Amino acid sequence: MKNIFILGAGMVGSAMAFDLAKKHNVTVADLSDNALEKIKNKNFRISTLQLNAIDKELLAAAITPFDIVLCAVPGFMGFETLKTIIETGKNVVDISFFPENSLKLDALAKQKGVVAIVDCGVAPGMDNLILGYHNEKMNLTDFECLVGGLLCLKLKNGRLIIKPHFLLLMLLRNILALHAM
Repeated sequence: MKNIFILGAGMVGSAMAFDLAKKHNVTVADLSDNALEKIKNKNFRISTLQLNAIDKELLAAAITPFDIVLCAVPGFMGFETLKTIIETGKNVVDISFFPENSLKLDALAKQKGVVAIVDCGVAPGMDNLILGYHNEKMNLTDFECLVGGLLCLKLKNGRLIIKPHFLLLMLLRNILALHAM
């Protein structure tokens, strides 16, 4: 059983938390008390922490006791948040698509002995990694990626609103299994 820190309590962060809490100790951090309360109401076993991830010292202190960090912050926060996580020496899976070049953090990750899997959404993300792997092993001429998602169903003013969001839980299970080896 791993101690997992999930940064971000939005649709994807909360979905990861609910799934991973079945077999691991999970703490979810977010600035929004409302988002954290929704998680606690659905699963009392998940610990929550109100945290402003822009404060690098608070973030570093919060993640220190955990085995792995999953970063699901908005893209504008992604690069600096990832940098702080790596500087703290924590392995991380990041799904925050950000405009900065994540390879600029490669030397830092190597120096800290950290595994940082970045831009690891479903598509783009994992499909790119899978395609790259198989393209090295065989001569691919075509690739088609069909992506499912996590639906949010809400009733607002008598109307059903459907919001699709990507589900990354299979990926995270595999990464945790590799990390345990």
